[in-house]
Amino acid sequence: MDPADAVIDRVQVERLDESVAGPWKAGDSRFAVVVEASEVNGVFAPVDELPAALVATRLGQSALRHPVADHTGLLRRLLAELGPQAAGLGRWAVGALDCAVWDLHGRLADLPVAALLSDRPAPRVPVYASWLSLDLAAESAAESVKATAGDGFAFTKWALRGAEAAEMVLLAERAAKWAGDSVAVDALGAWGHLRTMEVAPLLTPETVRWVEDPLARTDRTAYTHLHEQAKGLRIAFGERLSHVEDARALLEHCRPEAFTFDAVWCGGITEARGWLGAAHDVGVPVHLHGRAFLPAVHLAAAFPDAAGAVEYQVVWEPRRQRALCGTLQPDGGHVALPDRPGLGMEVRR
Repeated sequence: MDPADAVIDRVQVERLDESVAGPWKAGDSRFAVVVEASEVNGVFAPVDELPAALVATRLGQSALRHPVADHTGLLRRLLAELGPQAAGLGRWAVGALDCAVWDLHGRLADLPVAALLSDRPAPRVPVYASWLSLDLAAESAAESVKATAGDGFAFTKWALRGAEAAEMVLLAERAAKWAGDSVAVDALGAWGHLRTMEVAPLLTPETVRWVEDPLARTDRTAYTHLHEQAKGLRIAFGERLSHVEDARALLEHCRPEAFTFDAVWCGGITEARGWLGAAHDVGVPVHLHGRAFLPAVHLAAAFPDAAGAVEYQVVWEPRRQRALCGTLQPDGGHVALPDRPGLGMEVRR
């Protein structure tokens, strides 16, 4: 069937089967969003309980009878349905549904999503590794960092939080030495302005390529002030933003080293195209957040001039992919774009 003629007939949320995708641990995503048109299903999984519930109780009904190929119109409808609640959890739910509809569109057109977004998508996408649960102060940290860096990733990222400034700098220097290259550092919103100002003059570009989310909120005023005061500090942010207008303002005024938004948390593939364009317009590199790895790979393949290496979460992503038939694993610092229709991987049921 021509996707241009298809409308969404059904939207539902399914609980993933623990016998094939589990056993579950705390924090695991356990649901799938399913959309149907002309007896063809599109699916996005795994999805957390709260955004899945929002799709099941509100957003799914709003999507019914909407044309499958009209992604922009559907995004507007869903955001209008949420109104003032269209931020945070609301955007996450919209993004999950949006990705399921893109998967459906690709299946109806018999094309990968990246080929719907671009006439010439890249066949392979560079990835970088993150391991945010690793304690860099642990005795085994050196071997873990060396092994991860040795897998050929574009670079690696590690978490630093809850320590004095001098200790965090020492751990960053050790990580860079073990990796044999500069590393990205994720502050997980825990440093605050004063701690960041303490650490900033002690970090060198040879050690740290960026500090991600040093502040608890991605606020234009706070980051503009930090940008002015912490001269030379390379900062990354993006995953905590909910509106493209906020993203544009921050990108223009703060010029981060990297824009690290999430392809689902921002509102889905449809919305992410605008965010990529906003970063490209001001020359800020994009390194898509790894929580929505499969959609991020399609976006990076479709827009290689705007998106650089995608985050691959070396501990968490394999757990998420247990919900899928097959895996999308890095090889030599790249992943191959799935060549099957839609997002390219089936959900195990």
